[in-house]
Amino acid sequence: MDFKYYHGTSSIFLDSIRQKGLGYINPNIEMKNLEVLRYLFELAEDHLNDHKGYLDLRVTTIAMVDDEVNELLDERGNKLYYRHDGIFVAITKQRAALYAFNKYGSEILQRCIQLYKMLLESEVDVQIPPDIDVFDFRKYIDQNHKPIMIECSGIKDEDLEKEDGKTAKEALDLLRREIPTMSRKMEFEFLQFCNFKLLKPVPPGWLKFFEVDFEGHPSQKDFEFFLTKI
Repeated sequence: MDFKYYHGTSSIFLDSIRQKGLGYINPNIEMKNLEVLRYLFELAEDHLNDHKGYLDLRVTTIAMVDDEVNELLDERGNKLYYRHDGIFVAITKQRAALYAFNKYGSEILQRCIQLYKMLLESEVDVQIPPDIDVFDFRKYIDQNHKPIMIECSGIKDEDLEKEDGKTAKEALDLLRREIPTMSRKMEFEFLQFCNFKLLKPVPPGWLKFFEVDFEGHPSQKDFEFFLTKI
């Protein structure tokens, strides 16, 4: 059984991915968005320690910026990983749709913008060092962005890594054995937490692109999404 994989993002990154492939550039690293987030986080720790909006985001922000804290448990005890050292793909469209629901198509970019807005509202002087302000995230704050889903084919097992850093092949072989015996409900729930890091870029010719439309919110039972091929 060969799997297809899915990546949720936004139109901010679409042209680059269509030209160079998925995973060729990691804006969190190459474009220094993670360094910008660390800078904004330090400002927030100094100036927003009584800001409710910041306190609501603080635990997950720490998980994003701290290399030693990259996983948390959700209310059901499932592990949520906060790794940004690569590009990650999901094994289901449903999971990728949740990432595409992010207005900016990037967890790090969105958090940069959230902290930046809070700091400005609190009249904090934000002077991002030019040597890390490579992506210039501020120009995307008020632009309209479309959610995008990318379908990836042809990815080999050995070109993937599990979110916990272990090799993916054993887990994928287990899925191949177990999926035929699972109920649809069990398969759906299990696969929602099967995400993998790309160890090699996926060439443009192996990718299909879709615009995503949503009805409802991911936290609601009636949440739905619809794909239109680009």
